[in-house]
Amino acid sequence: MDFCLIHLSDFHLRASTQPETDKVLCSLATDLKTRIESLDLPAPHIALSGDLAYGGREEEYQIVDTFADALAESLHARSTTFCGGNHDVNWGTLSPISTEMMNEMVEKRGGVTATESRYAVVSDREAMKAGMGPYYSFLERHGVKSEPDLYYVRSHTVANLRLNLISLNSAFLFSRKYNYHGYVGTPQLRAAESGVSGQREPSFNITLVHHPLEAIVPASQEETKRRLFAFSDVILNGHVHSPRVSVEYTARMLGRSREGPPPVISCARCVFDEANDPAVSSGYSIVGIDFEYEKVAAIKVWEVEFDKGGGRWYYDEKKQTYPMVVRMSSGSGDDFDRVGPKVTDAERNLLGRWRQGKGE
Repeated sequence: MDFCLIHLSDFHLRASTQPETDKVLCSLATDLKTRIESLDLPAPHIALSGDLAYGGREEEYQIVDTFADALAESLHARSTTFCGGNHDVNWGTLSPISTEMMNEMVEKRGGVTATESRYAVVSDREAMKAGMGPYYSFLERHGVKSEPDLYYVRSHTVANLRLNLISLNSAFLFSRKYNYHGYVGTPQLRAAESGVSGQREPSFNITLVHHPLEAIVPASQEETKRRLFAFSDVILNGHVHSPRVSVEYTARMLGRSREGPPPVISCARCVFDEANDPAVSSGYSIVGIDFEYEKVAAIKVWEVEFDKGGGRWYYDEKKQTYPMVVRMSSGSGDDFDRVGPKVTDAERNLLGRWRQGKGE
């Protein structure tokens, strides 16, 4: 394959769980290296889709620093891209504006308009961002400078394509009352789309956003869906602590105007959080992409799981659904072969309402 990406999410790293976490993360790095070689994949890019730390504290990001650097070095990674999640919010530096805006959006239909008005004021936007101050310091240590609208883009050339890894922030507004919800916002989405749409060469866009669509604040889901799908070819989420891959909806159903197939949407399960969710098995995903003539020809997604009892990582090769394979045709962009997409009932219901024009 021409391109390989390792998708990891929801580490929740902190000192109190580090001894147990280290065992899993060390075995993870070893397994990844062996698996990439056995699958004959090129040196990978790494995507970490949020909840890197447990409580957004500076000392926790020192642990994240150590792990992220060691993983990248072990795999000879070509790049590492991060996005922030709700656990990357530091409650000690969280602005009242952040909580106020999230609560208003959940409880009042006009809340999105008020939030965008406050977001347009630079001092208010910086106050919202302040709740993730240690996360942004972590990004700077890794050579990342975010745009004023909170997103950032890392671009690479692959098969004569401009491959963009786009990191969105869906956690800068946070309420302990509604801590499941995230919000990206039209200004950030519009700015990110503008940032990649002006490129001269053909592009392929992989977008990281911690919250999946069903976790976006309801009043903003439809606009988020419309804008996100307009420019993304692959969407990587975290947050839900369970794996799923969805590609069964056609581009027309999604209202997609971008040339090419509909986006592949992949959620990573958490890598490790034994203390808070012992029932969830750790796991990660590998995304492999083949390109032909400046277009995507095939996408494969391997979901690899950790066997706690056996202390090993595996995926079941006997199941016809693994790896999930999407082969693109040369037709209109709506035709493709698919194997084993995993879609939740919530996603089906949400997309059903969109098809009927009922919005959220």
